[in-house]
Amino acid sequence: MQFIRKSIASLAKFIISYTPNAWVESIKKNPKLVAAYSNNLHKSGLMYQLQTIEEQKASYLAYMKHQKAQLTALTDIDKSILDETVLLVCIERYNSNELLITLDSIENQHTPFITIVFWCRGDDEKHLLSFLLQHCKFNFIITSDLSEDARLSECKNKASFIIYSGDKLDCYLTFSLSHYINPKSDLAYFDTDTLNNEHEREYPDFKPDWNPDLQLTAGYINSGMWIKKLADFTDVCGPLSAFNVVKYLAFCYLNNMALTIQHVPLVMLSRPANLANFATAKTILEPIYKEVVNTFNKNGLPTLSLRWHLEYEPLVSIIIPTHNAINLVRACIDSILSKSTYTNYEILLVDNNSDDSESIRYFNKLSEHPKITLLSYKKPFNYSAINNFAAKQAKGEVLALVNNDIEVIDPDWLLNMVSHVMREDIGCVGAKLLYSDNRIQHAGVVMGYGGGAGHGHKYFPADHYGYMNRLIATQNYSAVTAACLLIKQKDFWAVGGLNEKSLAIAFNDVDLCLKVQQLGLRNLYCAEAVLYHHESVSRGYEDTPEKVQRFKNELNYLKSTWSDMILADPAYNPNLTLRRENFSIKPLD
Repeated sequence: MQFIRKSIASLAKFIISYTPNAWVESIKKNPKLVAAYSNNLHKSGLMYQLQTIEEQKASYLAYMKHQKAQLTALTDIDKSILDETVLLVCIERYNSNELLITLDSIENQHTPFITIVFWCRGDDEKHLLSFLLQHCKFNFIITSDLSEDARLSECKNKASFIIYSGDKLDCYLTFSLSHYINPKSDLAYFDTDTLNNEHEREYPDFKPDWNPDLQLTAGYINSGMWIKKLADFTDVCGPLSAFNVVKYLAFCYLNNMALTIQHVPLVMLSRPANLANFATAKTILEPIYKEVVNTFNKNGLPTLSLRWHLEYEPLVSIIIPTHNAINLVRACIDSILSKSTYTNYEILLVDNNSDDSESIRYFNKLSEHPKITLLSYKKPFNYSAINNFAAKQAKGEVLALVNNDIEVIDPDWLLNMVSHVMREDIGCVGAKLLYSDNRIQHAGVVMGYGGGAGHGHKYFPADHYGYMNRLIATQNYSAVTAACLLIKQKDFWAVGGLNEKSLAIAFNDVDLCLKVQQLGLRNLYCAEAVLYHHESVSRGYEDTPEKVQRFKNELNYLKSTWSDMILADPAYNPNLTLRRENFSIKPLD
């Protein structure tokens, strides 16, 4: 069946590509045809299938050619910045072959670094000195004591670019430092890729803008960091290890240091393929994490799971709207009651004009449970209005917006989400949601998909790590879905709740998250909160003219209100595609 669907979808896409635009626009006015095509396309897998290795190589080769042309054109080089920038090479493990790669890339810079410092272990100093004298054509300083070495007193007051032995610098790095670093930045970092065994560049990590939670759980910035003052790094980084950059950034965030952190979306550093697994940083990071979080490494994943300390367990009001759908509601509520390890909650079941007698009897029976209150909303279906109505009657400090087609998988789902939502700098918290067939339904919302917003990694297998481990790492996204969303009640009302006038059905959650973000809060995808979402089972597809028109109106509202975010989502990367939800490289055509 999958093969047949894929064949039909491929044929349809081929035909559409050669069909005059006027005809295509006419076809789009038929909602049933659009719904049938969209449904078949989703199930075929064509919307989310990953590139082949050959396609990945070809697309990245095209990107590298594009980047080289972009950097070759640079002419306004400020050499005074380079005079003030120290290149710090951390040699956590002395390996002459790896070091040669780094040395060659330093010497191949179009504009050389003036000051270069090699930081190594004490028992490597003698071997390193002999090796560098033999292979280096530039002056350098070797130290095994970055903090106390008196020879570094002048360097410490300068800016520094920090890398590790084995890293290969792009030959235009110094150009990029000069051209792109904002003088107001305290820190800056670039995108990276991987050097394979043949020393070829592949698998780029096109990183998001500063994403503190992704840094804490996955260490996505681990080398290639520019810092305005080297002394700030040396005072914090501790003994030489593979995770000095990771430790420094964690320290800065956990100590509320007000830093301006800049991301330059250019691949300026190629890293070895045999890097230490980030999960092994647990012993180094725990001493600074333990004051605020419990740290776990689950199932041998290359990420860390963090459960933030709770001063108390707030009451959570779980709002579940429904129209009939007895089986969905039963599965949803039974799973919450029987599986949830966090118990300080109430459930507000909102009946929206149910007319099925069996469902109504069941809802009335549920209302006898001490944790469940049955509310009646007798107006036409309006998702935003229903949730606002229920939120006004909620007793909880925290609101949980939950669809009636949600079913709990991980018993700690609510505990994990509450531990995040109670943080002072966090707004909305969303969960990892799976379709019934164990594919990803939601793992964070990316602005710009489809011209509006969409779900990153949609339809990926549930056990996939995702791009840059972003499926298994708790992190910041600009928005998360309200199918399962937690928010402090004060933040919900600070932005006026959900927009029931302009966004009755679609994009109200995205709008809510972006408004909350304007409060100075960050939204978060909690990878440890895993639930099923049997999406749209009760509502069906957008297959009537009225539904299609309503969706268009809501999409237009999103586009006009949040055009800047749609144009450049800081949780994504401008080098990644918006045509598919699979984090592949953006076509350069």
